[in-house]
Amino acid sequence: MDTLQAMKTFTAVVEAGSFVGAMGLTSLSKAAVSRHIGELEQHLGTRLIQRTTRRLSITSEGQIYYQRAKEILAAIEQAEAEVGFSSQQAQGALRVTA
Repeated sequence: MDTLQAMKTFTAVVEAGSFVGAMGLTSLSKAAVSRHIGELEQHLGTRLIQRTTRRLSITSEGQIYYQRAKEILAAIEQAEAEVGFSSQQAQGALRVTA
């Protein structure tokens, strides 16, 4: 299981309010979204989302995990942006001859 991808999928489901809505946010199929959530719940040993035929509701454990996952994903995004920004800047000595 790719924990990072599962976290992204979980946050997308919570934000979209449905597995179908998360499909648009993640570019995954409904089956893949469902599989990621199931694997994540199995890995954590707890139910994160309570599913019924008509709606989804986030459990108290799911709410805690959602908040932490958002923080972690934001930190990763920030780190990638910082590294990407520094690698795009010119570095070293510049010699110009005319």
